[in-house]
Amino acid sequence: MQKEIESVLSEFRRLDREKRKIFLLSLVEECDPHEVFILQQVLKLKGFGAFDIIGALPPELSVKILSFLDGKNLCACREVCKTWMNITNESAIWRLKCLEMLEIDKGAKIAQNMNIPKEGWKKWYQQKYRREVNWNNGRVQTITFLKGHRERISDAKLKENILVTGSADRTVRIWNIETGECIRTLCGNSFSCVDFLLEEKIVAASTFFRSSFIWNMETGELLRELNGHVSAVRCISLSKSYVASCAFDGSLIVWNWETGEKLATIPAEAVQIRIFESTILSLGSSSIKAFDIPNGNCIFSAAFNEGLLGWSYIQNYLLSKGAEDSMNGFPDQIVSSSNILNIISLCSDSRVYDFDTRRGRMISVNSGTLQLILLNETSRPIATRPHSLCNVEQSQPKEIVYPQGPYKSILSKEIFRTLNMDNRRIIVGCLSGMIAVLDFEK
Repeated sequence: MQKEIESVLSEFRRLDREKRKIFLLSLVEECDPHEVFILQQVLKLKGFGAFDIIGALPPELSVKILSFLDGKNLCACREVCKTWMNITNESAIWRLKCLEMLEIDKGAKIAQNMNIPKEGWKKWYQQKYRREVNWNNGRVQTITFLKGHRERISDAKLKENILVTGSADRTVRIWNIETGECIRTLCGNSFSCVDFLLEEKIVAASTFFRSSFIWNMETGELLRELNGHVSAVRCISLSKSYVASCAFDGSLIVWNWETGEKLATIPAEAVQIRIFESTILSLGSSSIKAFDIPNGNCIFSAAFNEGLLGWSYIQNYLLSKGAEDSMNGFPDQIVSSSNILNIISLCSDSRVYDFDTRRGRMISVNSGTLQLILLNETSRPIATRPHSLCNVEQSQPKEIVYPQGPYKSILSKEIFRTLNMDNRRIIVGCLSGMIAVLDFEK
């Protein structure tokens, strides 16, 4: 028997690769099921029982395939075998994951042009992923306080690391919230509302005494004082060329802020306004209207009964898309927004709130408690969940959890007047004039 086996093996060794293949195929065809099972067990013992398709591919293809997974599943893949661990450690995968997260943070066009680290992609992604987990659990990591205002915060606007606040103490303050420094204090009157443009370095603020002011952010120079309203101004909005304000009597006035020229006075019956390039969006008591600039003609009108809460979501959504895209298909966006607006109207008893429409988050103050509501489209991975106006479901409100220390005691004594949020922070403006920065990343 042994001699016969040796004879067959000797003949097999003399065969070339192609003939060996034919011989093996013929041999398997001659085997019964039990004999095939024995062959499988032998191959398994030899380590040939499974074929690693991913590991056998060219590196660029295996990286491309695994890059479709989220961070959590990538970490699970690295446990499969050494080959997969090496693939998941490739910086190209983590670079793509970082760009996905940056696209949600900043928008697609900005993400592609940002100066982000050339090395350490995985570490950067892990840091941001932990931030998202903290956010979705409502767990604040650090709190800092910005002190300077002596009376209530009436309005606040946040863009990147710059916060502009208006107060009843007759000042507007410009803050770097990364450092906690008050960069500049602008004086005037009891301010009701503020807005600013980062690129143009312009700050606008209006008062309860019918006037609006335009300053240079860097120098503090007063560029314009704008008058024309006959009642207190309740809202102001800036674009690259125009500034618009609406008063408590519903009137809306548009100026060219560079020249100070008044372009239009519109009896819009407006409660809130927002400029998008050459279009003004206006909220009335039961409708939303759009007016063109500089003529002030009404170019769109639709019934809208979701009030300030619904308006806040709509304008945040439009702003998140970027100025160049925000008004494209605008009427359709209003119509398609009914689902999400019905959901957030459940929180209509709150008068202080803000939205992050890129991630589907809402923060609000209810009975003096700061709460987080997640408006999640699906259960997709955190870093790849898109913003949307429809097909949304609401999670139960979560109370924001402060870090250990005196923070809860301090904030429980405050009355929250304004809320702003970005991808990592909540900014709270208080009746006392204090500002709290709640950070989910540090």
